[in-house]
Amino acid sequence: MTALGVLVGATAILSGCGGEKSPAGASSNGETETVQGPLQLNLMTYMYAEPPKPDSEIQKKIEAYTNTKLDISWVPKSTYNDKVNITLGSGELPKAMLVQNNKDSNILSSVRAGVFWEIGPYLNQYPNLSKMNKAVFDNIKVDGKIYGLYRERDLATSGIIFRTDWLKNVGLGAPKTIHELYEVLKAFTRNDPDRNGKHDTVGLTDEKTLEGFATIASYFGAPNGWEVKDGKMSPDFMSPEYLEAMRFYRKLYEEKLIKQDFPVLNNRQKKDDINQGKAGVVISNMIDSAGYQAALAKTFPGADVDVISRIQGPKGERTPGGQGYNSVYMFPKSSVKTEAELKRILAFFDKLSDPAMLDLLGWGLEGRHYQMKEGKPVFLDQKLHDMEIGSGYLQLQVAKYTAKTKGVETPLMEKFSKMMQENESIAVNNAANPLVSDTLTTKGSELKQMIEDARTKFITGKLDEAGWQKVIEQWRKAGGDKVMEEFSEQYTKNAK
Repeated sequence: MTALGVLVGATAILSGCGGEKSPAGASSNGETETVQGPLQLNLMTYMYAEPPKPDSEIQKKIEAYTNTKLDISWVPKSTYNDKVNITLGSGELPKAMLVQNNKDSNILSSVRAGVFWEIGPYLNQYPNLSKMNKAVFDNIKVDGKIYGLYRERDLATSGIIFRTDWLKNVGLGAPKTIHELYEVLKAFTRNDPDRNGKHDTVGLTDEKTLEGFATIASYFGAPNGWEVKDGKMSPDFMSPEYLEAMRFYRKLYEEKLIKQDFPVLNNRQKKDDINQGKAGVVISNMIDSAGYQAALAKTFPGADVDVISRIQGPKGERTPGGQGYNSVYMFPKSSVKTEAELKRILAFFDKLSDPAMLDLLGWGLEGRHYQMKEGKPVFLDQKLHDMEIGSGYLQLQVAKYTAKTKGVETPLMEKFSKMMQENESIAVNNAANPLVSDTLTTKGSELKQMIEDARTKFITGKLDEAGWQKVIEQWRKAGGDKVMEEFSEQYTKNAK
């Protein structure tokens, strides 16, 4: 079908939905089950901005298409984990609940206590859910079983976003090696890349979580989270390549090629550094490059942004691979009383992956959020779409948001979309993704913070290499050795 055909067809379907009877989903023998009346579905998920109104045109179309009456609890992203914990403790659970990490201690114990439905046996009954990546389902399994629907995401999204107009001003080309990247950061800091005659720019910006570090570490050859070493599971920070990446960051800090206050910056402030012309490079999701391009073009005429994702390192070209998902929808047995009701809820999520719903949530309403141009959709106002749909309703969808009808794209958007697909072949996966450690589940936050704090201290010169090794020993004694042991036992068991 052409892009125009998909969207026109979607509009016709959406405008014609309703009535007393509607398909609930495909049965195992391929026949269509018919049910009376809409499914009453209360669910909890997060939002990034103002909560959508339940009488909005978007929600009405979702409800009509899926034969559902929705009651959505919208929770701010910043407080969502706390809300999940409170909700679990109250016992008053929604029928569908988004969980950011289904292997957190409270979720894991709830799964093992029988709080949530196992849904693995039902997935092959639904045309869209049955096509979801089996390897990603393996990543969310608990004790070998599937207890939720993951929200699909691209596997290889990391890249280096940089100002190409600055690159031209300092007389350099796009970096292809780690050393060339260093030279770009130095020139962006010292050689007046914005040509304003002031020493007011910096090469790299980052935030307190050091989002870009995992990408740089992968260039040096470090594992992604965990690796299998001599038949045993070992964390990335115990590898020599990880230490090399820390030395690189320390050099950047000592030479003031990275924002000196990165340990106290948040994600918004990091983005402001690029958008306000204070920094020339950021390492993050390549999708962000389009937003930077749009923001800079308004403030700095002639500003231009590009992205690269392949840097030659000691072990060739590598990039950290993601888990393939972002959060999991889970279904409590106390709220979903019967298997029949569970099947209807799964059918709701299945239908949200139909082309009509992918386009509704991905593009919005024609004439309001997008228009057709040369047979392809193009946003009229992407900020309006993000505010009314992207920050809220798009969180309901389990399919990748990039699965919508392909629209009019800038050359930059086409470039990073192609990169994300091609980079799956060089993505380094976390060997611990399918594994569960009870010790990590209960002590994970404490252990993680111990390493992250030490890493920041090392980079900022407050901790030497002997001190770094001492922290690793403390991590091992605090539970790290037990985590390695539990992961190794599971890895060996799964390999048989």
